[in-house]
Amino acid sequence: MTIVPTENDVLFGRGGAINFHPGNNRFRSMVAAQRQKFAEEKVRKKKRAIATNIMDAIHNAQPPGRFLMEALKSQSGEQGGHQGGNNGNGNRGNGNNRRGSFDREASKDGIHPVILGKVWVCVEHDKALSKVMHRLREKDNEGSGLQTPAANSVQGAENDGDGSRSSDASTSAVGSLKSAPVNEDSSQMSGGGGGSNDRPLPSGSIKPSSGTHRTSAAVLEKILPRPRNNFSSLVGVGGPNQHALPPESIGMNLGGEQSQHFESFADAAIPRNFVAQPMNNFSSQVGIERPNHHSLPSESFTEIRQGGEQSRGSEAFALTSATVTQSFAPQPMNTFSSLVVGVGGPNPLPSLPSELIQGARSASSISNSRESEIKLPFNAADTSNNNNDNPITQTQMRGTLVAPQDENEKKMMGELVETFLRDFSAQNDGGGAQGPLELSLQRWMEISKPRPDQQGGNVLEYIQSALPIALKLTECLIKEERGDQPNKRNTSVPLSSIAMANVFLRAMGSGVSHSIQHVWITNRGGGGDYSQVTSRLFALGIVLYELFSVDHLLQEDMPEFFNVTSDLPTLNAIGLNNESRTDDHYRRPSKKSHRQLSSSPEGNAISQCTARLKSKGAPSSICALVGNLLDCSNGEFSSDDCYKSFQDLQLDLKLMMDDPFCFLDDIPANPMQPLLMLGDKIYGREEEMKVIKQSFLLRNEGKCCGVITKGGAGVGKSKLATYVEDLTIQSNGYFAMAKFDQNEDVVPLSTIGSLFNSLCNLFVQSSTPAELELVEEILDSALSNQADLLAGVVPALKKLMPSAFKNEISSSCVDSAASMRYLFGKLLLTLASIWGQISVCIDDLQWADPASLLLISYLMSSAAGCSSIFFTFSYRDDEVSDNGRFNAWLYSISSFPVKVITLKEISPGSVTSILSDSLHLSPRLTRPLASVLHHKTRGNPLFLRQLIELLREQGLIFIDWSHTRWTWDLNKIINTELHSDVLALLVSEMQGLPTDLQFGLKVASCWGSCVKYSIVDILSEELKVDLAAILKKVCKRSFMTNISDDAVFRFSHDKIEQAAHDLMPEQQRRKYHMRFGLALFSNILNSYPNAGVGDDELFFAAVNQTNSGGPSAVTKTGQKSLVAGLNLKAGRRAIELSDYRAAFKLFKHGISFLENGHWTTCYKLSLDLFNAVAEAACVINDGDAVKIYSDQVVAHANCFDDKINCLYSTTQVLRNSEKLVDCGDSAMDLLSRVGEESLRPLGDPKLNIEIQDMNSVLLNMSDETILNMEKATSDKNRIILKLYAMCLSAFQYINPSLKAAVSVRLVSHTLKTGLSAMSPIAFAAYGELLAGIGQIPEACRLGRLAMKLLQKRDLATQSSHAIFLVHQTILWLSDPLQSIVDAHLLGQKAGQQSGDVVLSNLNWHLSIVVSIVAGYELNDVAEKSTFYIREVQGLENQLFAGFMIFSVLLHSTVLALKEGLHVLELDHIYNIPTERVVLAEAPPKPMIELQTKIYRLSRAFLFRQFDEVAVNVDISDTIAKYKHQLNPLYLHGVLFEGLASFYFARERPNERLKWITKGDSVLARMRGLSDHSSWNWKNKTLLLEAELMYTLRDEGAALFYEKAIQSAREQKFTHEEGIASELAGMFYHEKGLHQKSSQLLLHSARSYEKWGALAVARRVKGFIEKQYGLDVSQMLGDDDALECIFEPSESVSNKRQVSG
Repeated sequence: MTIVPTENDVLFGRGGAINFHPGNNRFRSMVAAQRQKFAEEKVRKKKRAIATNIMDAIHNAQPPGRFLMEALKSQSGEQGGHQGGNNGNGNRGNGNNRRGSFDREASKDGIHPVILGKVWVCVEHDKALSKVMHRLREKDNEGSGLQTPAANSVQGAENDGDGSRSSDASTSAVGSLKSAPVNEDSSQMSGGGGGSNDRPLPSGSIKPSSGTHRTSAAVLEKILPRPRNNFSSLVGVGGPNQHALPPESIGMNLGGEQSQHFESFADAAIPRNFVAQPMNNFSSQVGIERPNHHSLPSESFTEIRQGGEQSRGSEAFALTSATVTQSFAPQPMNTFSSLVVGVGGPNPLPSLPSELIQGARSASSISNSRESEIKLPFNAADTSNNNNDNPITQTQMRGTLVAPQDENEKKMMGELVETFLRDFSAQNDGGGAQGPLELSLQRWMEISKPRPDQQGGNVLEYIQSALPIALKLTECLIKEERGDQPNKRNTSVPLSSIAMANVFLRAMGSGVSHSIQHVWITNRGGGGDYSQVTSRLFALGIVLYELFSVDHLLQEDMPEFFNVTSDLPTLNAIGLNNESRTDDHYRRPSKKSHRQLSSSPEGNAISQCTARLKSKGAPSSICALVGNLLDCSNGEFSSDDCYKSFQDLQLDLKLMMDDPFCFLDDIPANPMQPLLMLGDKIYGREEEMKVIKQSFLLRNEGKCCGVITKGGAGVGKSKLATYVEDLTIQSNGYFAMAKFDQNEDVVPLSTIGSLFNSLCNLFVQSSTPAELELVEEILDSALSNQADLLAGVVPALKKLMPSAFKNEISSSCVDSAASMRYLFGKLLLTLASIWGQISVCIDDLQWADPASLLLISYLMSSAAGCSSIFFTFSYRDDEVSDNGRFNAWLYSISSFPVKVITLKEISPGSVTSILSDSLHLSPRLTRPLASVLHHKTRGNPLFLRQLIELLREQGLIFIDWSHTRWTWDLNKIINTELHSDVLALLVSEMQGLPTDLQFGLKVASCWGSCVKYSIVDILSEELKVDLAAILKKVCKRSFMTNISDDAVFRFSHDKIEQAAHDLMPEQQRRKYHMRFGLALFSNILNSYPNAGVGDDELFFAAVNQTNSGGPSAVTKTGQKSLVAGLNLKAGRRAIELSDYRAAFKLFKHGISFLENGHWTTCYKLSLDLFNAVAEAACVINDGDAVKIYSDQVVAHANCFDDKINCLYSTTQVLRNSEKLVDCGDSAMDLLSRVGEESLRPLGDPKLNIEIQDMNSVLLNMSDETILNMEKATSDKNRIILKLYAMCLSAFQYINPSLKAAVSVRLVSHTLKTGLSAMSPIAFAAYGELLAGIGQIPEACRLGRLAMKLLQKRDLATQSSHAIFLVHQTILWLSDPLQSIVDAHLLGQKAGQQSGDVVLSNLNWHLSIVVSIVAGYELNDVAEKSTFYIREVQGLENQLFAGFMIFSVLLHSTVLALKEGLHVLELDHIYNIPTERVVLAEAPPKPMIELQTKIYRLSRAFLFRQFDEVAVNVDISDTIAKYKHQLNPLYLHGVLFEGLASFYFARERPNERLKWITKGDSVLARMRGLSDHSSWNWKNKTLLLEAELMYTLRDEGAALFYEKAIQSAREQKFTHEEGIASELAGMFYHEKGLHQKSSQLLLHSARSYEKWGALAVARRVKGFIEKQYGLDVSQMLGDDDALECIFEPSESVSNKRQVSG
């Protein structure tokens, strides 16, 4: 289907028709309106949304807009590609359409015929979006195809996409055409000639246009010579070392018919008054100059005749159209080609605009003209002396151009030539660049200067465009001075050559000023006058004055400026040619400032120049730069500000270009209140930034996870962190920062919480619905019912998990702090997995609380190996020397790959940069002041900034409005006495503030580093002042910052906060704190019970204020009890937020507010506070505090029930300290005091009766009945159940025989009092008891009932403990072992969520243990065990020490099976100790002894080391001896015990009966287990049956071996498949069935390999090769071996007969 463009479509392509298409105009307007918003937006997805909105607006137009591109290059398109193209009937168009102004009546629906003549297709969405994004990124008027009309108003022929050139060039002139004034004297030409090389004009390169035009002679009168003008200045340029054409070398030849339509230039004559000019040749006509090109000799001209009569006029000249080369291909610089096109060089040039051709008339149309024969030079360049950068291709070009007849035609021709040059320049930047444009600086000024009617911004734009020229000109002179210009005979430009007429440049792009490629000075002879640098600087000042002012300051004009009085020297005397002065009148004083100089004659001359610059709109910085250069003319009498070197000038120009706002623009005129804006960049930290960048990049390789920056106060640690933010944004990541307060957190964990709150809000704002749905799913799985615990600190979490918070949820934890750490870690990893890069920055860590430090360590541990998370920390190293807790934390994180950076004071050079940026002055001017300030501040950035502001306020740094620049009184600054440190300076500075500002600072300092708007409003009402207005004034003094986005006033630095706090004496501070705290209480106290998270902050702020005030600040009766009660409430809330340390402090504060006799007057409040503080102390493991506060309760409590809570805390401390015996005794003592009977050991008759009775009760209760029981409400019963659970844990290690009685009591109390968090533990423990006495079905029922109870949220606190008990002691008997592995992993996760660290790690450990029993691949087991060992190595807990030993035993066995027994001889394997090392240090405990026997027995059997087997074959006896409960690992050892027993029964005839009996007992146990779970135990039973038959010489053993192999294979016990195959192979080996034996043994080896036991597999293969002489690699594959193994059963005797 053909697509017809509409006015709402956006067209991709080039050309005027496309560019001014209505849809493109509308698109450009939309882009322009959004460009600033797009540039300011930092979030990548939001940038994309802006582009998408623009596309949607296009698509939603009526009719809907599309994004189209050309598909074909149609014939009509080729014709339509030219202005005045074919209109459809074979005739050309009218030819007077200018760009963007075509004849709409001749178009369809306002669509240009060129567009309608093309074939269009729709652009893909992604490609269109990419184009829109590109347009939004680029600067205005940049690019092609979709340019602004303004950009194309000066653009020449453009490519319309079909290979043709559009000639609808605009004739809008940007500036008038002027000629540079030159000397009128003539000079002779010199140079050589060359042959011609004519090249025909390609068809279509120039198209005719119709219409009536003024005669070309009249048009060309525009460029007729004027005084001080020659042919070289036709288009404003003269060339170096090139001479004029002598009159006699040019003949005139006019003739031909008059025509208004012609394809090329008409013939005309060259007027004689154009030629006899100095320094001129044809190459310079449009501004191209190449040094060392020679002039055109007369003999190089050939005669060209067109016919007709000889012309009598000599005012016209012409070009023939016969040999205009292909689209103005490259021409030698001294050929006539450059007359028209203005460009030399190797690149092809565009066609002239048709208007220029139409403006020229045929030579025959000029009446009374006479024909002249002219000879044009081709290939005349003398390349032997051509030192240009780009060699010129020599080619031929001839043509005629007719001079204008009157002023109107002069004007028209001038505009046409001007427009062509501008259009060509613009075209070079528009995608159709033809090559660099070379022209003189004078010509560039004529083209680029603002129009007379343009003011303001246009002048500044011109100056900004001229700065690159000034910079490159300066760099050219620097190179010349160093002598590093290539191919130059002279190493310096003569002083006389540093003049405007000798400066040339090469440019490319739209508005040539925007892409200056090269600037050079031609050496116009002379030589020897190289003089000193000040003279050369002055000469350059003249050039720059002319450049910036667009005024020509020539030799004869100098007296107007520099010879104002008769006493002033002439131009030469000023120093243009000579630096020295002999007149004593010019001896320089010791110092001279600009103000002194301005009164001198030289100063008046300079002032007039700078005044003229200023009057033209030049900024003061440009005026000063030019003035300082011109001041160099005064030699020894120049001011201190004048330039001393070109390098200084180069630096100043670079600064103006790179940062025009700072170094170019004028200071806003506001004498009443001048602002001194200190630079906001990072100064003097380049090396540190390199380290940070390297570390940031290394994160992808896992070699670095962050940086730690340390240093003193005010050295810029926080500022350096912003560089990490920049790196993160560049990598499309997300950055969040938090800062600890010296006064500690207002809300527990609020610093870390605020950081994550920011991350969550960022995620919600920038993520797609699909991403939000995904993250909610991940977080719901990771956080489960503990999400509300995290939401208490991170409120924005509810935005990520809206579904989880639709219904009220509650969390319950074993250890809320541990739970919170896990939840934070999961949240961070989840966000990083979606985003890809997150950088977390935390400042002022020296003030972090212990809970936050522990949380940060956990976050780093969680992110280990994650390349998308980068940490940045900073702290003050001069404030942590006596902080043992913080230093211990630093040491603990040293194992992480973090880079430590130490910040020192900045250098004097950096101070210079700060002053330069702040004062908007060149570094050369601020360097003396910087040296003084660096000495006074010792390079401390904070000290420096405060000092600068202080000096400004004292008037020692001020604005000199006469020069519109900052200045200073250096002598007074040197003599100013300062305080020795920044804090004293700040206090002194604040004391000089108005009273109201001091008051505002004092009030704000009471709240820490920042104060929220909400608190400011409350305080304003309390204090009866407008505190917000006062703080805004403070912000203007830079002491604070008003951050409206966060609704806070924040101190600029904590030292400022400290200084403000120090303004008050201590007693005043206390009174303020108490008053402010009570003011907040009056607003929130009544609403607090129903308060949300937002009210927590105000509440904790109020509590902290009153606590800072202390009891001594309370003046009213009853207020102390009020404050004590509020501390109790705040402490309980802190526990809900998992910060027990904060709660402990709050409870202690509450106790401090209790008055004497409080146990009598405030008994309930006192009891609650002391019980609470004892419980909090217990959790943080502060045993001394627990004892102190518990003793108080015991001494003053009215009854035992009031004491039981604190006594339980005392017992819990013993458990936490691993004092298990003391813990058990204390628990039993408490139970007896509440009326509980003594516990009886297992086997006691009374206990047996209790068990039978309990069994009867449970058998008569259905699961539903138990699940629907009421919940327990008694606190006393809750304590009793917790005490029994504590006994259950302790007796596991010290007295297992009492566990049965404990489990009976747990179930009994649960059935009596109702369900509680301990109920799942109760039923799981009783199920363990039943499993131990053989009642497996009922045990499994209770185990599953316990798991059902965990599904109730309020009963899930002990999930990890319950999962451990159920699966480790019960369900492994019935469920597949593989599912047991998964269950323990679930228990690990549940423990992490609830903060049950011990049970979480125990479940983790058991998941690894059961995985090796279940036959998991050993590489995976080794990896997991390695990671687990490294995790528990740093945990301070005796239980973890036991876990460590058990894990090392497993790890050593796994590596031995993989690599060989030799690894057991090592001390460490991969930095992990081996079995030998840990056992040497391990205490003699039964569990360690048993597990050591199991691992040694299993690997000795697999390696056939039967001496070692015999030592460890008593597994069952050890289990019975210590009454251990069976579990998967123990049964794994029992299996090898049975296999070893049958082996010894065959190998040791004297002990045959003993070993058969032992093996048979193992078999009986396996048979019993197999009845409950054939999945786990059938293959093991079959294998033991086969071994027993083999031992008894029963031929049926073969069948059982095969069944055992098949069963192991079906149940995925790969390791046991290998064991069964090996034992079967040995069975057949003994029977003499060598083929089947070898196949079974081979299958065994391959099963071992699949398992990962490579060392065992090597042993089996070695046996095959040794016994049978077979090459294992040539034997049957595994499948073939299995076919041999599982062939139909036959009797062994028959098989032996067949084999025989």
